[in-house]
Amino acid sequence: MAKTNMVLIAVVFGVLLILQGLAFWLATGFEAARFTAVIPAFFGVLLLLLGILSGLLPKIRMHLMHVTILVALLGIGGGIYMGLKSLRAEEISWFKVWDQGLLALLCAVYFGYCVASFINARKNRASAE
Repeated sequence: MAKTNMVLIAVVFGVLLILQGLAFWLATGFEAARFTAVIPAFFGVLLLLLGILSGLLPKIRMHLMHVTILVALLGIGGGIYMGLKSLRAEEISWFKVWDQGLLALLCAVYFGYCVASFINARKNRASAE
């Protein structure tokens, strides 16, 4: 099975989340009152920085990658919670629902890559013994 470059995947998903946050904030006209539209970018910055550090510091790569999983889980939970909260509002803001739903989706896809990578690493370790 081909080895997955999780450092690159973390960087790519970080950039995607940053672009998402900026795009949704741009769609609001960069209004300060709608700054919450940029929240996915914060998750993206964390993934991007952790991914870059993982590439630069191979001795602690495994630990940094475990932290990216935590960031992804927080993104999934926060995206789902806030998306459902927006759906229950008196006036539904589909803009918010899409923004939070996309955050949850991107984080869930990244989480899936991480789980697959961890499973492959464990199998490789077991077969090497």
